Amino acid sequence: MDSEQPDPPGKARHRAHNRPARPHAVLLRLSDEEKAAIDAAAAVAQLTATGYAAKAAVAAASTAQAPVGATGDLRDLQHELFAARRAVVMFGNNVNQVAAVSNATGQLPVWATEAVRLCAAAVARLNEVITRIDKKLR
Repeated sequence: MDSEQPDPPGKARHRAHNRPARPHAVLLRLSDEEKAAIDAAAAVAQLTATGYAAKAAVAAASTAQAPVGATGDLRDLQHELFAARRAVVMFGNNVNQVAAVSNATGQLPVWATEAVRLCAAAVARLNEVITRIDKKLR
């Protein structure tokens, strides 16, 4: 293929190359399942398997960086979803308490407005996380 031609759709991109080339190589021995997992993750990250393995190894070895690739991104989003779920569950408990007070006294408690505000914030946060997931899946 001529180097002037654009890459065909779906072809993995390569990570940035250093000039002169990196002087060190690491040999990995993988099972069929491990190789398949790396190939799949590399395809999602649009990297070659070697480029993906290199980026993941450097990120895992570095205390200054978070994990790279789909796994690290998904973990971050998972934590966000857990926090949003916790907020919505807490709001559900508040709604039950508002209903109990309203049924007993015929009036809403003064803190009901704050509970509704917190619920709106939790739903907005959940929408933000879902939007981030949607963008990553496109």
